[in-house]
Amino acid sequence: MSQHLSEREISLWMVGERTPQQEQHVRECPECGAELARLEASLALFRGSVRHWSDRQVRVPGHLAPTRRSRGYPARPRPLRWALVAAALLLLAAIPIYRNVQDRQRQAEMARADALLLEQVDAEVSRAVPRPMEPLAKLVSWDFSSTDEPVENRRDTTENKEIP
Repeated sequence: MSQHLSEREISLWMVGERTPQQEQHVRECPECGAELARLEASLALFRGSVRHWSDRQVRVPGHLAPTRRSRGYPARPRPLRWALVAAALLLLAAIPIYRNVQDRQRQAEMARADALLLEQVDAEVSRAVPRPMEPLAKLVSWDFSSTDEPVENRRDTTENKEIP
């Protein structure tokens, strides 16, 4: 092997996957050997630090330490814990449903308000006389179909002739 080990080959070396050619190259190449030694030393230092930290963190008092009897049996499922998990899942499923119902109610209220507004606008637009002019409209009769006038006074408005 004439080239140095790649990053991938070094990673595979660290997890224990190596070929005989790579082993021979590491024995012969001082750069690759030094790189692998540096990585192994770093990992060993990290491993030692983690073990030291975990030993300090996991100090269990004697009365809480596992006994010989409890080590041999598998852990029993705790019903209260399962009930709490089930309640949490039910709550997580209910929240989106509740929000969906609220959104639909809000949309229905908005639709009702919009319909009421449109009815009001339609009523205002379809008035024969605007509201400010209603008193004037009551003074003047706008009924063209009434026959209260004598026939001789009625005129054809298109040609300004009397209607017989």
